Amino acid sequence: IFLLCFLFSLTANAQIKLTLNDAIKIALEKNYDIRLAKEDVLLSENNYSVGNAGFLPKVDLSASKTRTVNNTKQEYSTGQSVDKKNAGSNSTNAGIALSWTIFDGLKMFTTLSKLKEYKELGEINLRKQIENSVYDVIKNYYEIVRQKQNYKTALENISVSEERLKIANEKFAVGSASKFDVLRAQVDLNADKSNLLNQEILLSNLKTTLNNLLAFDPNYDFDVEDSIYVDDGLSFQKIKEIAFERNTSLIQAEKFKTISSYDVNSTYSEFLPRITLNTGYNYLQSIADAGLVKSNKSYGYNYGISLSWNLFNGFNSQLAYENAKINFDKNIIYLEAIKNDIETALITSYKNYKKNLELLALEKSNVEVAKENLDLAFEELKLGSISPIEFREVQKNYFNSQSRLINAFYIAKVGEIDLLKQSGIIVKN
Repeated sequence: IFLLCFLFSLTANAQIKLTLNDAIKIALEKNYDIRLAKEDVLLSENNYSVGNAGFLPKVDLSASKTRTVNNTKQEYSTGQSVDKKNAGSNSTNAGIALSWTIFDGLKMFTTLSKLKEYKELGEINLRKQIENSVYDVIKNYYEIVRQKQNYKTALENISVSEERLKIANEKFAVGSASKFDVLRAQVDLNADKSNLLNQEILLSNLKTTLNNLLAFDPNYDFDVEDSIYVDDGLSFQKIKEIAFERNTSLIQAEKFKTISSYDVNSTYSEFLPRITLNTGYNYLQSIADAGLVKSNKSYGYNYGISLSWNLFNGFNSQLAYENAKINFDKNIIYLEAIKNDIETALITSYKNYKKNLELLALEKSNVEVAKENLDLAFEELKLGSISPIEFREVQKNYFNSQSRLINAFYIAKVGEIDLLKQSGIIVKN
């Protein structure tokens, strides 16, 4: 219902307000990578069965009917003979056979356990893909918010330049300014308008990218939120504790270790015997126009038990067992490496996060000072106390400080979502 309403709104209105929560909800339903990962989960769920593990018997049904036509000439020691042209014979054969392995060195139990781990690994892979896709959506969304703010700043900058051009024309009209001042103000205004056009192109491209992540038509237009809120209360210790419980890369590594331990057990089962139960029922009937036996019919059941035990296969079983143990040791090392990588990444990200918060506070203060300076410069420009070149420099300083503040918000937000992604809580479930 939500998606239908959203799509209806897209049709009804050229530009709707797309909130971040809406974007995430839509991505969870429509994002192509997430949908493919969900299909992989279905495959792993299908594979997890006792039949696929080898617990169930194998039943084969066979049947055949054959017609043979021969020229037959037979002579017997008794002096009798048979000479028959186009002698036909019919043969009918049917049977059903059951084969059930009741012991294979416990390999079937190991296989079932592995299939369960692969099923859970598929679910973890899905969760990791969801985290990656949601991270891309959030990062792209806030990049659009950042460039939207830059667009508004560019508009404000044009407004200031237009006011400056107006002042220059008024002064030129009364003879208190030269044509050079007017032309220079016009050139600066044109440069600001060019910057606005580039900003529009950048915004359009970013929206196209987000549409792709949401599986929308690339031409859909929408609006986004006006500001970026940064959570400045993240605790490193809490983030670290959660990360070592929920980080998907860590959980994947633990699954790989578990699966490799089952591989060791599976290869060891090759050293043990295999016991199979066999039973079946057969029916055979043959009718011949020539020969000593004109007709033959037999039917009945059979049953038995077989044991097979490989005693030597060129040390291949031993090699597979040793390689499985080596692979298990590798996965232990890999798990330790992942833990170390996670802690290292968390420390680095958290330090950057705290520094970005400090930078954000500084840029907020800089914008306030630069705005006050611009307001004073405007008055002085009207009075002729400062030159147009000096005013342009003050103007640049103000709008550069605004741009730095906008970037500081975005960078701090990216640092925040990086920490949430590494801790495994970027998507609440």
